[in-house]
Amino acid sequence: MIIFTQYCILFLQIFLLSLFLALCGFLIKKTIFNSNDVENFEENCLFGFLLIGFVALFINFFYPLNLFFNNIIFLLLIYFAFKLGFFNQNKKKMIKNAVYISSLSFILFIYSNVNTPDALLYHLPYSRLISEHKIVIGASNIDFRFGHISIFQYISSFLNNSLFGTNGVLLPVAILVSNFLFYCFKLFINDFKKNSSRIKSYFIFLILIISLYSFSRYSGYGNDAQAHIYYFLSIIYLLEFFLNKKSILNFQKILVLSIFLFLLKPFFIICTLIPILIFFMYKKKNMILKSKTFIFILTFFLLWLLKNFLTSSCLIYPLKFTCNTYVLWSSNNVEKISLQGEAWAKGWPQNTDKNLNQDKFIKNFNWLNSWTNVHFKIIIEKLSPIIIFIFLNYIFFYFTKCLKKNYQNKNSFYYYLLFLINLIFVFIWFWKIPLYRQGLSFIHILILLISYFIFIKNIDVRKIKKFYNFFMVFILFSFGIFITKNIIKISNNYSQLISPVIYDMSKINKSIKVFNTRNEFTHYKLANNIACGFSVSPCTNLDINVEKKYFLGYLIYINF
Repeated sequence: MIIFTQYCILFLQIFLLSLFLALCGFLIKKTIFNSNDVENFEENCLFGFLLIGFVALFINFFYPLNLFFNNIIFLLLIYFAFKLGFFNQNKKKMIKNAVYISSLSFILFIYSNVNTPDALLYHLPYSRLISEHKIVIGASNIDFRFGHISIFQYISSFLNNSLFGTNGVLLPVAILVSNFLFYCFKLFINDFKKNSSRIKSYFIFLILIISLYSFSRYSGYGNDAQAHIYYFLSIIYLLEFFLNKKSILNFQKILVLSIFLFLLKPFFIICTLIPILIFFMYKKKNMILKSKTFIFILTFFLLWLLKNFLTSSCLIYPLKFTCNTYVLWSSNNVEKISLQGEAWAKGWPQNTDKNLNQDKFIKNFNWLNSWTNVHFKIIIEKLSPIIIFIFLNYIFFYFTKCLKKNYQNKNSFYYYLLFLINLIFVFIWFWKIPLYRQGLSFIHILILLISYFIFIKNIDVRKIKKFYNFFMVFILFSFGIFITKNIIKISNNYSQLISPVIYDMSKINKSIKVFNTRNEFTHYKLANNIACGFSVSPCTNLDINVEKKYFLGYLIYINF
């Protein structure tokens, strides 16, 4: 009975959080895009994360994201959504959508683990830090990993309120994945009905199947899944913009998502190339520059750069040329961190040439042999099912005679442009940080675009209409596998806590107060070198020696 009550409470929390995300998405569309959209529940949820991230980031410049401020802003957002008409919609449909999202999120979430080791090492410790302090200047001097923080840590911290408790820190990413999957599913159904968008719907079908394959495990998300999901979403909007509607609203969505991607993962700053290219192609440039969307996203972007500078002395950590070494809280190991990160991504632990240091290892493709022995094998292992699946698609279309010969597509230019953009992204990924988890979405989209030139462009959109039921059965079958994998996980982990653990539960996990040479308390470190998680703050598992100062009520950490 106790477990059943816990299930009910958790499901209710997910349900209410889904509704809250939808109303936040409605607010951002209403105020920034001038779009009164209450019907598109899943898309509203996806955009709701942007509004929460912006609000949380702005607040943290002045106040900690504690229960008091989180509760107040949470209620204010609900009030504004009510006043602007969010609840003037079909309530039955809204509740049904929220139940679907909540059910899938619930199955993903229960009896799962957080992403290890990153969540316990720096995602959760940073969330705890900003829950107890307004922006901490020089935070990366406590732990260099605090320089790699995602906007999702701010979103998670904001949702830690009296209604959701610490589940608010963990639930957002599960709800994000569920919303994206249902969004793709519904979009496929709608687009498949029209000849003009049937090829686009097939792309969405492939993205949906890839996502069900790639994001079936909550513990594997970290800060990576969010970025890949929003990149997939950007590609969907880009296809819509190029092929069907070159509207200002579509461009605004692409612009907002490209900047949000950078806030999720600094490496994704390369995605800003997409709206820049569209901007130069678009005739009404002044309309874009004067729009509320441009002002909003520029403000968001500048606030994030300011946050980066205050916490790490770098605009983009750990790019050395963006750092200022003359400020009081400057990081003195930026070059070392950047070098180590790139070297490990290229297989440094597997390097057998003892004459190479890390600096030489990452240059002139000296790393290729080490990388091939480890990371390349992982990439092949992960991509093989996708490539086989797409090949089977080709076989299916070929034998059902759905492929035209010498088919001319008036939109070929845009596909070539998409291919070129994504090829550049994959090249930069391979050149700088060739880990599968970093380049997942770039690689998969490149494969889909190569498939387009091989056979997708020759698909007869009228003939494949009769296979709608086949596509639907396959999607439902894939959802079934997705759910089954998580049910097996639930049965295997039934003895552990329902919600993922946000700190080490060991009895020897005791926090130790660390003092500097001036006998000032500076931070916590857990006993036996255990990761901090969401236990106390400021906290790190590293051995550091810092000086602490206050300026105008702001906490500053300085390298000692």
